Amino acid sequence: MKLDWKLRSNLVGWALGVITVIFLAYQWLPILTLGLLSFAGPTGGTTFPMNGVSFHWYEELWKATVMNDFKPPLVRSSLLAAACALTTIVLSVMAAQAMRGKFLGNSAFFYLMLLGIMAPGILVGFGFAIMMRLLGVELAWNTTTFLVHVSWTLPFGFLTMLAVFNRFDSRIEEAALTLGASRITTFRRITLPLILPGVIGAGLFGFSLSYDEYPRSMFTTGPDQTLPLAVMGQLDRQLTPEIYAIGTTTTVFSLIAVLFCTSALWAMRRSTSYRKT
Repeated sequence: MKLDWKLRSNLVGWALGVITVIFLAYQWLPILTLGLLSFAGPTGGTTFPMNGVSFHWYEELWKATVMNDFKPPLVRSSLLAAACALTTIVLSVMAAQAMRGKFLGNSAFFYLMLLGIMAPGILVGFGFAIMMRLLGVELAWNTTTFLVHVSWTLPFGFLTMLAVFNRFDSRIEEAALTLGASRITTFRRITLPLILPGVIGAGLFGFSLSYDEYPRSMFTTGPDQTLPLAVMGQLDRQLTPEIYAIGTTTTVFSLIAVLFCTSALWAMRRSTSYRKT
């Protein structure tokens, strides 16, 4: 009987592992395919065969003309995503902290925070653009687009912080307050280091969701395009492996950012453990 249970457990484990591998392959093989096609030769197209191997299309990114220069949109999207990440961190931590205490209307507050996820992005962007025009506010990537993006990224950061605080032992904070620490000092020295993984996760959500957001940006950006809008505009003109090159570059930088945050968190935990010993 015990052997049968162990065999079933192993079979379930193997089955779940195979499903996970298939899912990861389904998710990453298209990205790897586009990355491979980005190294096509100067005469290469957007499909196989590659017609040579070179860095031609990466060089084209830096020698681009005004019509297909992706560098300004890339800078705008990066700055916008960084601002959304910082704003998402601050607001999500504040909102999750507020939800820890029971207050009148906390259920309505919770669902209000989730409206950004439930509302269709293209309708949100279109409605916000109409409202801004009625108010006489000029559309721009660093004002109106920023506000719309934060309404999209904040719920994800909020849910992340709620999950972190759900496992948080408030008695640690109470002990610090009992020993004479102020609430600000308690948050800075006790709470923040413990919830730091969630803070980093909320920031990564804010950056990644804002960086490639297209529907909410389409009507609210104004004359200066972000990277997703520039890429979609290029698709209307001529599709070249240059699109694959910029996609591969941004993917690599995103992975580097995630690895950097993970390494920094691991180093901080190791430093804390070393001090305790």
